[in-house]
Order: sequence, then structure tokens, then C-alpha cells
Amino acid sequence: MLLWYTKDSLNDSYVQRKTCSKYKIDWEDLDNKSYRSVATGNLIDNVVSKKWSKIQFEYNHLTGSEVNELLAIINANPIYVKAVNPFFANGYIEAEFRCSKASCEMLENHNYRLSFNLVQKKKVNGQ
Repeated sequence: MLLWYTKDSLNDSYVQRKTCSKYKIDWEDLDNKSYRSVATGNLIDNVVSKKWSKIQFEYNHLTGSEVNELLAIINANPIYVKAVNPFFANGYIEAEFRCSKASCEMLENHNYRLSFNLVQKKKVNGQ
């Protein structure tokens, strides 16, 4: 299954990336100065935009060179990503992201497990 692509800066086209073992999307609405009423407990909110994406990836059994290839991609800021996202009508989000957390561990067989998340940097159409 094709889950995500990153934009190749040399020719401005998307490159398919290795399919991960686990893929998770969280959505978060952004608001401005929300608070709870001390009188009623009601949430008083001013939503700025909806469904900002945080995408979590987990890869199992990667070689050292595969880890290094993915680390080079996620060390960029911004990372131009096209990824499966059912919130959007076409089934994908295309946006600028950055990696906010990554973790790598070596397994018994000297392969690696790599996990990281990408958080959306800029608002896109439909939010």
C-alpha cells in the first residue's frame, strides 16, 4: 500500500517512500484563547482551523542503510509530504511537515526499529 511520498527538491516531483509497519494519524483543531467558563463550565472557544495532522510511522526490521535514508529525509525542515489521510476528500494530504520526535533501536538480529512522527506546519485547503 502506498502511504506516503516526499517531494524531491531536484525535480519537484513526489517520490514514493518505503511502506511502514504501522501508520497512525492524529488530528487536532487549533484555537485561539479558548477557556472554560468558571460559572457554567462551558468551553468558550474560537477555532482557527480544523484537523491539523500528526502522522506517526513505525518501521520494523530496517537495515542500517534504510535507517540512514529515512533519517536524511526526516532531518529536513520543512519536509514536503503527500500522505494517506482520510479526512481529505481525495484521501491524501499534501503539506509541509517537520519531524518532532524520532526513536531508533537495534534488534537482536542487528536490524533496526525506527519510529517517528511528522507534524503539519502550514494550513492547507479544507482546514
